[in-house]
Amino acid sequence: MTHARSMLERAGRILLVWAFAIALENLVIGFGYRSMFAGYWEMAIARRYLSPLLLAALVAPAVTFALVAELGVALRRAGTGREARLYVGLAALFGAAAALSVSTGRHTESWAVRVPFMLVTAGLVGGAVRVAMPRFMALSAGARAGVAGALAASLWVADSFVLPRLYPGFHESCHLAFLVALAVLGGALPASRAVTRTALGTLLVSVALMGYVGVGARGAQKSDNLRMVLLDRAPLLGRAVRLAAWIAPPEASDEGAASAKAVPSGEVARALDWTGRDVVLVTIDALRADHLSSYGYARPTTPNIDALAARGTRFSHAYCPTPHTSYSVTSMLTGKYMKPLLALGVGEGSETLATHMRRYGYRTAAFYPPAVFFIDEARFVSFRDSGLDFEYRKVEFADRATRVAQVRRYLASAPKDRPLFLWVHLFEPHEPYVAHEGRTFGDPKRPTDVDAYDSEVAEADATVGELVADVEQARPGATFVVSADHGEEFGDHGGRYHGTTVYEEQVRVPLVVTGPGVRAQTAEAPVQTIDILPTVLSALGIPRPARVRGRDLGKVLRDGETAPEEKAGFAFAETDEGTLVAEGRDRLVCARKVAACALYDITTDPRQTKDLGAHEPRGKALRARLAQTERDHGRYEGGTKLPDALRRGKQGEADAAEDVAALFDDASPEVRREAAEVAFWLNRPAVTKLAAERAFGREDDGPTRTSLALLLVRAGGAREAETTLVVRLFEGHDVGLRRKAALALADGGDPRGVGVLAAWLDDRGAGLELDRARELLAALARHKAKAAVPSLVSALSDLRIRPYAADALAAIGDTSARPALLAAFAVERYRPTRARLAEALVVLGAKDELYQPLAMFAGMPEPLDGAVSMALRAGLLVPKRGGLKAAGDGGLVARLEGLVTAPRRPFRVLVEVGGPGGAAEVRVDGSTFLPHAVGPNGTSIVAEGTAPSASNEVRLEVTHPAGVRGAWVVPLSDELPPPPKEAWDGGTDEDDAGLSADAKAE
Repeated sequence: MTHARSMLERAGRILLVWAFAIALENLVIGFGYRSMFAGYWEMAIARRYLSPLLLAALVAPAVTFALVAELGVALRRAGTGREARLYVGLAALFGAAAALSVSTGRHTESWAVRVPFMLVTAGLVGGAVRVAMPRFMALSAGARAGVAGALAASLWVADSFVLPRLYPGFHESCHLAFLVALAVLGGALPASRAVTRTALGTLLVSVALMGYVGVGARGAQKSDNLRMVLLDRAPLLGRAVRLAAWIAPPEASDEGAASAKAVPSGEVARALDWTGRDVVLVTIDALRADHLSSYGYARPTTPNIDALAARGTRFSHAYCPTPHTSYSVTSMLTGKYMKPLLALGVGEGSETLATHMRRYGYRTAAFYPPAVFFIDEARFVSFRDSGLDFEYRKVEFADRATRVAQVRRYLASAPKDRPLFLWVHLFEPHEPYVAHEGRTFGDPKRPTDVDAYDSEVAEADATVGELVADVEQARPGATFVVSADHGEEFGDHGGRYHGTTVYEEQVRVPLVVTGPGVRAQTAEAPVQTIDILPTVLSALGIPRPARVRGRDLGKVLRDGETAPEEKAGFAFAETDEGTLVAEGRDRLVCARKVAACALYDITTDPRQTKDLGAHEPRGKALRARLAQTERDHGRYEGGTKLPDALRRGKQGEADAAEDVAALFDDASPEVRREAAEVAFWLNRPAVTKLAAERAFGREDDGPTRTSLALLLVRAGGAREAETTLVVRLFEGHDVGLRRKAALALADGGDPRGVGVLAAWLDDRGAGLELDRARELLAALARHKAKAAVPSLVSALSDLRIRPYAADALAAIGDTSARPALLAAFAVERYRPTRARLAEALVVLGAKDELYQPLAMFAGMPEPLDGAVSMALRAGLLVPKRGGLKAAGDGGLVARLEGLVTAPRRPFRVLVEVGGPGGAAEVRVDGSTFLPHAVGPNGTSIVAEGTAPSASNEVRLEVTHPAGVRGAWVVPLSDELPPPPKEAWDGGTDEDDAGLSADAKAE
């Protein structure tokens, strides 16, 4: 009885110290990593659910340790010296097990190496305990407690910060030693009555908590963010997270495992009930939110969408995940961030909203243009070929009348035995913008791009109105969701169109939802278009797939934003170059390749021009949220085992380079191989070169050694061994390795590979992504590779890389490229590309041949930026061509005047002034014209006039306080007409009248 009580007291002392350690870790993590939590309530979940669960789980180890300690005491009393042998033996056994757990690397994978390593480690650990034990036992109880506490703290730090997420055996050894050190500390506590009672009370509470473990395990699932932080940062609580997941496993990640039988609505907790309702999703291409009347736009562009918003919920701040149609649409219809998944090589088999709805008895139909998969089409082959899993689809470019007629015929022929899910994607107002008759904004004779864009918005809105009316007439009671794939920029942050930034104008889109139970309201917090899928599925009673990243907005749609997390909201968006995190009123915009961020408050700064500082508390919290979001990409897709650093690096995150380089020494050859490959394409030599040099010398895996050599040669200054290996690759027959070797040599200063790079650029079947193409073009430009000019001229036909090809041709300086550049320039529709082509022509010496297209673009409703400067450099600012220039190249005069030849029709005067500020005066034949528009930075002033006198000469006078460089009179011209619609087989007339063969077979 005495021995049992002693053992229980000892177990209680151990649990008391462990409980104190758990409480201390709660404080350290809660305070030290507070920026990584969404709110104080997350650590409250750890205290309420995980800490009690962990304490209950530690009862068995505490009893085991206490039994061993009691056995040691009994052996000591026997006086045989066997106590020391017991502890030395246990220590040796621990050392051998630790050695086994960490000896999985390439240098110790052979048992001939592993067994001696285990024996040596066992001997060292056992010997250390044998030597230290007598000295330790000779210390006072207080000193023993201090030594044990210091050792435990050291082991906790090592478990937390040494090789995080690598070498699990090392971390488990640290954790076990940590618990042992704390158990020793517990044994050194004073033998007072108060300590004894507290220890027994702790034991009783811990045993009682065993009945709470199920509750704790389920409660721990309330915060994914908390669990992720603890897994990465907290040795004790992180293990409690794993234990909780084992006790209460999360939902299975197999999206296809759901039964085809619908779950009764009462079995699915949901805020809305749309059971049996038709669902209509209308998406509008390139529709920025702030050009809708209901979103505050001054022009009456969207009366039909406004009417839907008035009877449902309008989300003020909805965001697309990527401002490219292909990525955005597939993300919306899968509920996932598809861009990073596809970059990681996973997610291609993701099920779409149509898949789930077909499984639960819906007929599905889609109407969309083939341009949906234009960007990075090779990544979307499965989605394109399956038609996003819609059973009926009409894929073609279609105007409003045609598209409405197609949907109307489908509605008339679709059987009414099952509900419908319709998706209609409208191509207006995507560029090229066309002003539609009867929907006029601005000058109807000379609409600007914004005028034409708004006309397209109004046309799309009219289509929405007709679709809604047709659906409600044919099938009353339908639910409608209206949104967009991305926005559109008109110089807001110096760019045009979309796909280039994550500022509001490109990624903020409208989102309007109407349906049964949906409240008429405006919701202000950020949401995402990937939230549409889980919201619809929840309202229909369809189980949520485990891999979906969006959230169910049903409660917000029904009750408004009531909970704190609903008022804060969340959205993530990205391009190749940038990332956005939106929460509440804050927007964190980061340039991912240089790891720089800016923080904006859109309540006070809607145009995002005033950086509040990404390192202030709000910015730090959002950076942590961004890091967590990016770490989660691909974590649950396709069974990927990639470390976080590699997942981030494969997405192009510059910040990941240092962590990727650390993996050059990983025990796994697969990880090392992937790390070297990722580091090569990240191309951050300042961060990775030193680690690569160290790793290359000891690397014995062939593919890894190859990638390290390529990386080092590309960084420049490579040693002979690396250079020899890369040259051998370059001279070999493997096309992929030859291309990488050529790029490495070129970037490292060796021009011998430029021919291979040019051929790579020519290979249209290679599926070159934009970033990769830009790298090739930059290398060719750097080496002034005249042999590559034919390839660069051919690349002008690719609108994605045309501006970069023009830059490269300008850098090479071969005047033979002028005719091809001029032909491309004369018909170029994209404004930023026009400027790049014109600049290349000026650099290559184009003069008279440049006048006509340059004057045409200068006279358009939105004139070419820098046209006067280019005309000045090309020698076109002469009186006979309508131009005046200041004396001397680049000179300034306060007043510029003279006779110039002017066109016999309405004209424009463009002026290049010395700087911003002050008022300019433009006089033509004595008549004063006020500036019509001001270009970038206030340095280009435009005035428009009427036809000149019959003499075709006018006196032009220009003054400006900052001086005048040049002035140019050009005829007014209209924007280039849009290209003809691409021909496409959109299905037969018979298909229009009914369902697809698959649907009929059902």
